[in-house]
Amino acid sequence: MTYETLSDVNTSAGIHTLAIYVADTVPIFMPLALFSFFIIAFLGSYFASVRITNRGDLPASFAAAGFITAILATLMSLIPLISLPTMAITYGVAILGALWLYFSR
Repeated sequence: MTYETLSDVNTSAGIHTLAIYVADTVPIFMPLALFSFFIIAFLGSYFASVRITNRGDLPASFAAAGFITAILATLMSLIPLISLPTMAITYGVAILGALWLYFSR
């Protein structure tokens, strides 16, 4: 099997072909991108609640970041950028965040 280079990819078809090329070449890239998006959303939501109320709400921030990441993962699965186990983990994190938020109130 030969290594696929960037010149072999039809980049004039759209930006999604470049994203699919990156996902095929480096399989861990898209799950790491989802994880970094989750961390950024989580910390952003937490520190925004600290700034507004002077008290952070960790379960709400975790649940919000989980739902936002699950929506992003669903969109990424429409273009085959992530696999089914990654989708399952993302949905599991969103469900755990919702349960944590529900039982913390």
